[in-house]
Amino acid sequence: MLFYFSLGILILTFGASLFWRRSFGISRLIIKWIFLTAVILIEGMLSYQSYQQFQVWSQNEVSKFLLPPHQNISYFIFYVGARFFAPYLISLAVALIFLFLAQKLNKKYQERFFYLEEPYFGAIAIFLTGHPGWLFYLVILIFIYLVLHLSLVIGQLSIVKGNRISLYYLWLPTGIFVIIIQRWLETLPLWNLLKF
Repeated sequence: MLFYFSLGILILTFGASLFWRRSFGISRLIIKWIFLTAVILIEGMLSYQSYQQFQVWSQNEVSKFLLPPHQNISYFIFYVGARFFAPYLISLAVALIFLFLAQKLNKKYQERFFYLEEPYFGAIAIFLTGHPGWLFYLVILIFIYLVLHLSLVIGQLSIVKGNRISLYYLWLPTGIFVIIIQRWLETLPLWNLLKF
């Protein structure tokens, strides 16, 4: 369910960014609210999944002994924390670190690297791909960026102004791509090595 939810948020944000960019320029305040809303909605979904897990365990003849009064509640909290919350808490921490560093470096160099809303696009995609999806996201994004730069160097593309390639239209589609191929990525030994 989180798979479709995360995918939906990214698709809607990408579609909105295309419309706002062409029409009247997306405001950093709007994309900031989209990021905060995504965090709150994912947190709510994870809490609901935890509640459902508690209900399933409490109605099962074997697993009910893992819950109070037979067992301390800390076991259940640790279980849902590790299974449900940890992947998104890790990706949220990475997204916030990325957001902070991107904004700081961009400001230091007179906004030469990103448009004002771009760090939020990256943060949303990093957060919604979860852990370890954000690692694959960054690798794929860097690969696409390097291919574009090589194309620029080899062919001197005329669509790029000032020999600078912006990731503006790559942050969100790359996140969408990673979420779509996540079912395949989960079969890789590397994925299992990186997750809890």
